[in-house]
Amino acid sequence: MQLENYLQKIGLSDKEAALYVAGLQLGPATIQDLASESGLKRTTIYEIIKGLQEKKLVNQSQNNKKRIFIMEEPENVGLFLKQRESIFKQILPDLEALQNQKTKKPAVRVYEGKLGLEKIYDDMLKKPGEILALAAPKDLISKGMLEFLREDWEPRRIAGEIKLRRVNINLTGDHRRDYKIFPKPEEFEEVRYLSVDDYPFTIGIYAYRQKVAFVSYHKDEMFGIVLRSPTVNFTLRSMFEHFWSFNPLS
Repeated sequence: MQLENYLQKIGLSDKEAALYVAGLQLGPATIQDLASESGLKRTTIYEIIKGLQEKKLVNQSQNNKKRIFIMEEPENVGLFLKQRESIFKQILPDLEALQNQKTKKPAVRVYEGKLGLEKIYDDMLKKPGEILALAAPKDLISKGMLEFLREDWEPRRIAGEIKLRRVNINLTGDHRRDYKIFPKPEEFEEVRYLSVDDYPFTIGIYAYRQKVAFVSYHKDEMFGIVLRSPTVNFTLRSMFEHFWSFNPLS
């Protein structure tokens, strides 16, 4: 059954999925009822029920000395998933700390296509911490990526109150904006514009946490590289601060 396959994909065993679906169809049921409906052996059902109880997906009551089992509402499957996600978030820092712990080698990952770039931006929002960006000119970013950044990523960043400092090219033609910082406190962002003549970047370059990301947005060359390296991160942050304070007019 396809439903059982989906339940297995989100963390139930094959027997737990079969028993849960059978129990939903039956309503309040005895062990014998569940065995008949699911095709599982009575001797194994008790162990399966223990697993479902741990996941808070089955309840038990007594009726005339008979134990009656009732599968919890399907919404509880969503609660089970949220619980798993919460546990994963708790252990994620420890898992990341183990990465390359013995070799001390930097971790490098390459992502391709629009979905790959979205994964890079999602990674930036996984934990708190200021993001520093040497932004690509807007006219070099594909329409689909611009829509993702404006309509999806930016609202999530703002909702998470993750600060962004961004150096960008001034394409407005208004030279009064050159080398000026524009704070946007309601959007947890500051933007500094450089003149067209002093802006060398054609890709997006980001420093966040202990990582750096290089992102090419062109439709024929859409890929990104994420490098986890404290040394490279420090160097890129220093480069960012140079452009943040750069002003040939002073």
